Amino acid sequence: MRHSEPRPSEAPSRLPALLTCTLLTATLVALVPVANAPVASAAPAPGASINVVIDSLAPLIATRSGDLRIAGRIVNIGSRTIEQVSLQATLSDDPLTERSQLGAIAIAPLDGGDAVPRSRAIDTVSHDMPGKLTPGEQESFWFSVPLRDTRLGAAGTYVVSVEASGVDVSISGSPVLLGVQRTFVPWFPKGSGVTPVGLTWLWPLTDWPARDADGVFLDDQTPAALTPGGRLAELVDVASERPSIVSWLVDPEILQAATQIARGYQVRRDGELVVGDHSADAKNWLASLKAALRGNAVHLLPYADIDASAARRSGLERDVVRAVTSAPDVAQAALGRSVGTVVEWAPVGRLDKQTSNLIASSGVDTVILSSTALPPDDEATSGGRTPSGIANFGTVVGNIDAVLVDQGLSAALGARQLTEAEIVLARQRFLAETALIAVEPDAKPNRILAAAPSDIRWHPAPSLVSALLRATEQAPWLRPASLEALRRAERVPRTRVPYGSDGISSELAGTYMAKVVAAQTRVDRLASILDDPATVAPAYLSSILRAQSTGWRSQPATGLALISDINIGITGRIAAVHVLSSGRVIFSGDSGRVPVTIANDGEQSVTIGVGLVGEPAARLESTPLTGITVDPGRKVSVDLSARVVGGEPLTVEVQLLTPSGAPYGVPGEISLVSTAYSRAAAWVMGAAFLAIAAFVVVGIGRRIRGSRRGGPGSPPEALAP
Repeated sequence: MRHSEPRPSEAPSRLPALLTCTLLTATLVALVPVANAPVASAAPAPGASINVVIDSLAPLIATRSGDLRIAGRIVNIGSRTIEQVSLQATLSDDPLTERSQLGAIAIAPLDGGDAVPRSRAIDTVSHDMPGKLTPGEQESFWFSVPLRDTRLGAAGTYVVSVEASGVDVSISGSPVLLGVQRTFVPWFPKGSGVTPVGLTWLWPLTDWPARDADGVFLDDQTPAALTPGGRLAELVDVASERPSIVSWLVDPEILQAATQIARGYQVRRDGELVVGDHSADAKNWLASLKAALRGNAVHLLPYADIDASAARRSGLERDVVRAVTSAPDVAQAALGRSVGTVVEWAPVGRLDKQTSNLIASSGVDTVILSSTALPPDDEATSGGRTPSGIANFGTVVGNIDAVLVDQGLSAALGARQLTEAEIVLARQRFLAETALIAVEPDAKPNRILAAAPSDIRWHPAPSLVSALLRATEQAPWLRPASLEALRRAERVPRTRVPYGSDGISSELAGTYMAKVVAAQTRVDRLASILDDPATVAPAYLSSILRAQSTGWRSQPATGLALISDINIGITGRIAAVHVLSSGRVIFSGDSGRVPVTIANDGEQSVTIGVGLVGEPAARLESTPLTGITVDPGRKVSVDLSARVVGGEPLTVEVQLLTPSGAPYGVPGEISLVSTAYSRAAAWVMGAAFLAIAAFVVVGIGRRIRGSRRGGPGSPPEALAP
């Protein structure tokens, strides 16, 4: 909840609205209750029992003629009542000298420890609050003091603090420090002689591309992002205030999606397909974007911001090339104008060597990395100097440009921004980072930094980035610089940090990518049999690129739903061409012809093959048929020659084949029976019977001949009665 700054005349009567001492030049508004405000908008200092929350701090750029104005709240976050509460504003005696001090001060304990430099009270800004502050209770404060009265000295970045002291009612004693909030104020009055540092704002526009091959949106996320107050709408609105300051990096997929939404679209809601209702918003968003881009350079991301590392690791190098090479045409179709080059945004700020080689070979000449991916050599940064955010990045096709996003600036942009207090702290931290860079000793002139979010699908508070863009244009220590200017800046020697296991583990999971590979294989086979694959394949190929978006790293469930939907759709189209044959085929011998009927329930002619697959394969001999044309809505019958080995029935799959011989679709099943082995068995049995009969006849004949050869002395055979 944002709290407006109360005017002194609006202060309640429980405290004087204006400190009447004639020596005071500051105006302090009384502490008043704040209804329904969050208990703590910004994290309290470690060890604090009072959270001091700064909800606003002005001016954005301090000048001698301006006033330092701070408004906020104090919150009793302890379990005991506090009395004799007093507030005091302080400034550090001297400006900070190193960027590392900023992080240390931000997490410093209540007493500051060694991190916080010596500070002095702003004499005119203090107040004792009557009454008590019970647990959970909060009170607001507001004060203003002319900057000329703060005794700020040399140009630089100062620490400003609001301290709260009090007494725990359960413990007698003097008031002690119970809470503090510290932030930073750059001070570069006219005549300070600071050399401004260039700042290149990288302004990415992309989304989670949950759109299937038929153009149906799986959810309302993208349409909602284009509506007033939506993520993408706010990004365009803020940048439109100063469109020439930002370097636009646009995903052509979001342009394509917005164009489709503007023309009318369908979306799944609660399992049902409905007509979307954000077409007018999408049309307005496109118009605003085109107006902002007019006269300014536009750089593209690969289509759908493909996870190039995961795709390459899964053998889908073709998809990476397709995402890069198709981007300009898709963007031009949506914008009605030619656009600039394609830039790769590394999802975790780093790229492995193989993927770097792949994208460079695809035509990418610029990658966006974290400054930690290519740290400068010690000699280049001796004295704490920050070099320009540009470097050579070696690939198999030679050096390409690596734009190095300053880690400190990314951290400030990525800080929590849920409350006004958090926005103030993030803004002042960003300004302090840039101000300290500007005054680094012995730094080379004309340095240019790159400012960008660590998350390409960022959703910054509009008030934060709007203020920072204004400061880039107006602050004496900053000057806006384009991406082209950054690429021309001086470079220093740097060392490449390995991609590492953390980079690999952040990619789209191998199990997920296996589903993508399956979808790609199915599309390739479908396209190979179609008479006009251009009417079907491109839509599926684009949807498969969308399924490989880096966005699914953060929304895996939606990504899984998308690739599952794509696979179901492809499988349905493949099933439109199928075999109808089933049952049993009996051969009169060991070989014969197998009748097969192929049906085409699709919308265009196909050219396909068919073959028989036996199990075990050794029992079947058959040559596939190829070049079979089946018109849409028709059936074609063919005969395949086959020879079966063995007398048992053989189950055979009737498998459709692509022109290259790859299996297509789900096979049919028939049973082949050979009668040749049945006849052979009968002949064998007959021969065996004859052999036995002959053996018996021969035996009887021998006995008869033997009896006839017997002499007179031989005993006569007994005669039957």
